[in-house]
Amino acid sequence: MLSAIKRGTLKIASLAAVTISAIAAAMPARAEPVQIKPGQLRLNGNLETPKDKTIGDNEVLLNVHGMLSHYGQETIAALQRNLVARGRSSLAVNLSLGIDDRKGPRACDATHDYAIAGAEREAASWVDWLYGQRARAVDILGFSRGGAQVAAMGPALPTVRRVVLVAPSFAISSEIAQAYEKTYGHPLAPALAEARKDPLKKLTVDFLNCKQATVLGATFLDSYAELPPQLAVRTGHPTLVVIAGKDEVITNLESKLPSDVRKVTIEGSSHYFPDLFGEDAADAIAKFLTRESRSPN
Repeated sequence: MLSAIKRGTLKIASLAAVTISAIAAAMPARAEPVQIKPGQLRLNGNLETPKDKTIGDNEVLLNVHGMLSHYGQETIAALQRNLVARGRSSLAVNLSLGIDDRKGPRACDATHDYAIAGAEREAASWVDWLYGQRARAVDILGFSRGGAQVAAMGPALPTVRRVVLVAPSFAISSEIAQAYEKTYGHPLAPALAEARKDPLKKLTVDFLNCKQATVLGATFLDSYAELPPQLAVRTGHPTLVVIAGKDEVITNLESKLPSDVRKVTIEGSSHYFPDLFGEDAADAIAKFLTRESRSPN
């Protein structure tokens, strides 16, 4: 199974629930909220570890959520729970998205005036914090839009060991425009043109999953920037891409990826890896991280 991951795509069928229950029973977890303040904003996270481990004697996986989401989002929470059941410590974090002490989803009715580059700085702050807590190694995982962002962050996070991209929303400009028009019934181009005229102007536009939101032009441009699949091989770290076999959000991801990217397909899963599909994804991720931790490079 491990050699299959190294070669390319591994097809995984759903595992028996009894096996997972036995693993979870054998590896009870402890959870605690974590807060840091590297700058003006307080950042929140949820740290889960097996009860027999602490950060100081373990490798930790840093989890980054998708678009306007948070660490309690079902896919992130389930991945964290399933990975801890497999003996791995996990820190799921909220990107601030310009909000101090953000604990839940980013509200649509608040002004969107944050810089996407801020996510990179916040991820770096969490990595520094984990090493300050004497973590043996730090890996990073991004889901959906967070996966594409983590891929872009990779070179700026030199102390991260490995990268996992779960259903990353890699997309080229034409796909972004098509998805926007399908969602909102009108083209993206006029709003992009308006934002380019004055990036510091606040626009009232349809934005991500928000109807008629107030958005800074620069934030709008950042949020609809092209995220090409080639990012997956430029992270600067050994990288695994986890693909949902029936992803209804990110289409044809496997065919877009360069041939030399490590990838695993969870057959039959939707974008959000529900139920046993999430168990299968956690299995693949844990095996990748375990194998890579033993690799000389």
